[in-house]
Amino acid sequence: MKSLIAMISMLLLTASLSNAQFKEGDVELSFSGSIGSWSPPSTPDYKIESENYASFYIVPGYYVVNGLSIEPELGLMAMEKSKPGQYVLMNLSYTYLIPDSKIGCFVRAGYGLANAFEYPFGNGIVVPASDKFNVGVLNLGAGAKFLISSNVLIRAEFNFKQHSWTYEYNSTYYSYSADYKESTLGVVLGFSILL
Repeated sequence: MKSLIAMISMLLLTASLSNAQFKEGDVELSFSGSIGSWSPPSTPDYKIESENYASFYIVPGYYVVNGLSIEPELGLMAMEKSKPGQYVLMNLSYTYLIPDSKIGCFVRAGYGLANAFEYPFGNGIVVPASDKFNVGVLNLGAGAKFLISSNVLIRAEFNFKQHSWTYEYNSTYYSYSADYKESTLGVVLGFSILL
């Protein structure tokens, strides 16, 4: 892990000043994801096996004016013994390239729909929320883009998502409806390519 951090730090320090300006007409394609294993709490009488999970996110962005981009986002989430989850968001993002620097700061906000959410705190554990694609997702983020060449960036983002949905159960004898909200807060790391 230390060697990976040292290598990334060296790339950031030695990277040439980029031509990237996040200008009107630029296209940015971002990727991030996670893989891991989750072990729920167990008791001596009740053992629960750990489960593997994976998440992948792709965010193409188009700069409509300098610094301001429209970013549709597609997220795919999967966990053993669970149905896969998906979400589609539409984000608006603003990136400011610090003058004479290789760092761009950004903020973004968006809204979309999903059928599941990641819990807790965005670490990839998929919780199915609906059999339909009707979970509202509010997305807010802020972070930095580190230019390592003229068209390759490393992204780091603090991200907040709030999922809202109504659970309904209807049978011959019983009907039930409840509104739910679930929020996640996490750090998202990934890379981008400027096309």
